[in-house]
Amino acid sequence: MKKTILLIVAVLTIGYIIFDKIGDIGLTKEFTQKQDSLVQAVDSMKLTLAVDSAKIDSLNLVDNMLTFKVAYMRDHIKTVTKFVDSSKTAIDSYTEHQLVTSFNTRYPKDTVTNPLPIAQPVLVAAAKDLVELDGAKQIITIKDSVIALTEARVTGKDSVISVYVKKEGTYKNIMFNQDTQIKDWKFQYNALQLQNAKLKAKNKFTKIGAGLVVGGLVYLMIAK
Repeated sequence: MKKTILLIVAVLTIGYIIFDKIGDIGLTKEFTQKQDSLVQAVDSMKLTLAVDSAKIDSLNLVDNMLTFKVAYMRDHIKTVTKFVDSSKTAIDSYTEHQLVTSFNTRYPKDTVTNPLPIAQPVLVAAAKDLVELDGAKQIITIKDSVIALTEARVTGKDSVISVYVKKEGTYKNIMFNQDTQIKDWKFQYNALQLQNAKLKAKNKFTKIGAGLVVGGLVYLMIAK
């Protein structure tokens, strides 16, 4: 009987030693470091997204200003066209003196005297052509400005598209990191559940074993 009790005590002792190797429940250092690294990476990418959003806002603001300038220039073309038309209409009602004065003002080095009645229609037509020439020069200058502004808008739009493409890549990286975090947490949860089950078995075994050991020792003391 004593040998049997000693054998039971020995078995229980070995079992306790085996169960004692089960560590406390908790997150591993490697897991914690990886999660911290992923969180820091996501935070950094969110900051990058904020910076890129600010860039887009700035580019859109510039585009709005350019759009306003283009609209202003186009309205100015209409104004010049109306001025040319009104000036040509006014020439039809010019007196000889006004017609001569308009040429002398335009060409101060040349002296234009009162025209013969037969030459007056020619001068009227020439005056109208000159008005159209002046208007055409202004319109060409304005249209060149419109083209330059439009090209600047296209460049700005290309920059906005590039930033949006960059943001898309950043969002994908954030999603990948967060998916990795979720997968790691699921794995860690399953590992903790298994560890918890082992600890419950260890506690149960310890209680039973302790009771048996104490009972065996008491029996041995009485048997003496």
